[in-house]
Amino acid sequence: MTKFFHSIIHCGTIYSKSSAEKRGIILSNAIGLVLLAISLFLFSMYYLWYGWNLITFAIPAAGMLCLLVIPLNLKGFNDSARIWISLIIPIFGTFLSVYAKTIYPEFQQALDYFTFRFIILSSCVIPWVLFSLNEKKFLVTCSLIGLLLLMAYDPLHNAFGVPYHQGNLKATNYYFANVVIFVVYWALMAHIIFLKRLSENTEGKNIELIKQLNTANETLLLKNAEIQLKNAEILEQSHVLQTNQDRLWDANQIIEGQRRLLLQKNQSLQSELIEANKVLTETNTELIKHNNELRQFSFSVSHNLRGPVASLLGLLALIDPKSIVAENVEIFKHIQSSTEQLDYIIKDLIKIIDIRQDIFQIRQKISLYDEFKSIHDILEHEIYSHHVAFRNDFSKCEVIYSVKPMIHSILYNLISNSIKYRSLDQPPVIEISSEELADQFVLTVKDNGLGIDLNTHRDNVFKLYHRFHRHVEGRGLGLYLVKLQCEALGGTVFVESELNKFTKFTLHLPKPDNLQMQLLLDEPYAKIVFDATMNSTGVTWRGPVSSEQYRQVFSKALEFLTAYNTPTWISDLTDQGHVAKEDQLWMLTTILPEAAKNGLKRIVLIQPLERDLEVQEYLESIELNINKFGIRYKSFRTVQETVEWLRKENQGTTLYQNHDRSVDRV
Repeated sequence: MTKFFHSIIHCGTIYSKSSAEKRGIILSNAIGLVLLAISLFLFSMYYLWYGWNLITFAIPAAGMLCLLVIPLNLKGFNDSARIWISLIIPIFGTFLSVYAKTIYPEFQQALDYFTFRFIILSSCVIPWVLFSLNEKKFLVTCSLIGLLLLMAYDPLHNAFGVPYHQGNLKATNYYFANVVIFVVYWALMAHIIFLKRLSENTEGKNIELIKQLNTANETLLLKNAEIQLKNAEILEQSHVLQTNQDRLWDANQIIEGQRRLLLQKNQSLQSELIEANKVLTETNTELIKHNNELRQFSFSVSHNLRGPVASLLGLLALIDPKSIVAENVEIFKHIQSSTEQLDYIIKDLIKIIDIRQDIFQIRQKISLYDEFKSIHDILEHEIYSHHVAFRNDFSKCEVIYSVKPMIHSILYNLISNSIKYRSLDQPPVIEISSEELADQFVLTVKDNGLGIDLNTHRDNVFKLYHRFHRHVEGRGLGLYLVKLQCEALGGTVFVESELNKFTKFTLHLPKPDNLQMQLLLDEPYAKIVFDATMNSTGVTWRGPVSSEQYRQVFSKALEFLTAYNTPTWISDLTDQGHVAKEDQLWMLTTILPEAAKNGLKRIVLIQPLERDLEVQEYLESIELNINKFGIRYKSFRTVQETVEWLRKENQGTTLYQNHDRSVDRV
């Protein structure tokens, strides 16, 4: 019997999601059974007192309705079951009170108006038993419905025409009972809420303590297992240690003998080491000498070539294009274009040799389309004479940030190699594409030429003076330079090829850091930075500055401008201080003309809010002189205003260039 009631009370607990919800399900089932038992008891008593009537029948019917909570829980409708058992008694009790007084008005007594009210009041406790304080929606709703029915008891009876009739208890005293019941309701609810909160807080603490206890037990079990394991290991190691001690004694005897032999060997090696150091010193001296000679050779080649090329350019300038025979005009243009491109290449080589190495650590913004167009112009004769087709896709990455002369050299060597080693069985096609990844730029150059037998030559592809097709003229230098320059940029190059089908070179170039603040000079009196994203050079003065410091800053800036042709110069004059007249004149007559020749287009000055007369004259002289060279002049009060203006300027330049390129493609 006990097992049967246990199974009935626990119906629906499988659907519970927490201990509080499980407790609510068990209590709702139990309350349903208890209410059924109470209804049967009241049915018996009511029958003995009043005999058989509608009320006698309604009492067990109410108990059976309470029992519906069990099938609701069994089907998983746990919330609905608790709401049902919380509301069925006050609702059914109110209905039964009104209905009974309607059909049996002659049998009503004053006590009848209190009996049902006590039943409703007692049933208001049920929601606080079944619902957790966290289930505020259900708890508040059911409680308010019970309170509403309790307070609306008399108005409902009045509405259905069965109000309280004054008897032994005066009407005023009867209606005051509503105040007493209201106070009793809230007193009862206050005690229940207090006990409920105390109970649930205690339960929460108990659950937390149980969790902590379980965790501590698990930790203790793990530690006990570890201790047992370590004890076994210690026991095993003690046996091993004893064995090792015996072996160590034997080894010490052997070591002692070897030490004596080693001492003898060291004495003989010391003399050999002295001799080897002497040879190494001589070798290093020779290496330094060869390195200096190689550097001098590079310097001589670049500068010695500059003279003949300059002469050739001068001679070409003396030739009147109108005096050239019509069929030779095109040839003359190619000679002139090739000579100019050779002059540019030699200038770049001179820059790499002459300018200090720190400048060529600077990365700048490079348009891949512009670099391809420049190389296309250099190789124009070969491209058209061999009918070379290009399929370029720079849509995924139109610009990269790197060292421009090196990128130009890499692409030039790969494209010229693709043309040189083209297949004679099909029209040459060269595919160039780019892609930007999270931390690197990827450039790909692919052709449908002769290909390389990588099974035989994979290890020699990028070695100096190695060639794979003897019938074509070449020195075996191009791919060596490609790999050398790619690695100098911190990148890698990979080759894929199939003989007589294709060759594909893939370059992975790392993205440089801090593109907006690349330091060219950082001294206590001034700082020069290069912003690759805006292609601008800027100086922040930390004055006052001396004449030597002033000239050093501008010399350094001109050196960089000559190398990179940056179009914008930004100068923050806020803390520059006083500049002597002779230094101003030197800057205007020496630095400014050279800067204009090397591509300076804009000068932006950040001026102090308060300017004295000397500063005003200095700024006016700058503005007056730069107009002679076609340089735009702007001044702002803050760095933020300067950056916003320059960003708009660059956007306008980009739109113009994109339009120009689209026209060029057409």
